[in-house]
Amino acid sequence: MTLHEHFDKVMLESVNIALATSVNQQPNVRVVTFAYDPTMTGRFFFTTFKGSQKGREFEQNPHVACMPLPMTPEAELQVRIFGTVQKSNLTLDQIIALIAKKVPGDADTIKAGGDMMDIYEIHFPEAFVTVGMTEAQLIAF
Repeated sequence: MTLHEHFDKVMLESVNIALATSVNQQPNVRVVTFAYDPTMTGRFFFTTFKGSQKGREFEQNPHVACMPLPMTPEAELQVRIFGTVQKSNLTLDQIIALIAKKVPGDADTIKAGGDMMDIYEIHFPEAFVTVGMTEAQLIAF
């Protein structure tokens, strides 16, 4: 399997991502459900409530770090991403369709939020992939 195939496997199988922001040299990390489509290279999507602390932090500093959380503790694949976040042009229905592929119940929650939700996307030109006990390798998109 190539590193890009390992990357896609992790991104497609993981439901949540640990998302880290930093404002005024104060880091903050939280777990969010995310949507990924391998045909939309170098980006993934998530929602948050309008006016949330996340959104305010993104406005102050759009640089983020994140890591898809494995489904099992013994996962042998890890992905680390550093990128920038911005509001997305995708519609809520498009995000719901992507998330429903992974977690139908979360899609229902997002749909219920409707107009109270903002859609964001993280753009990343590269990512680090670790397979087993090997050193992380950088892949470009």
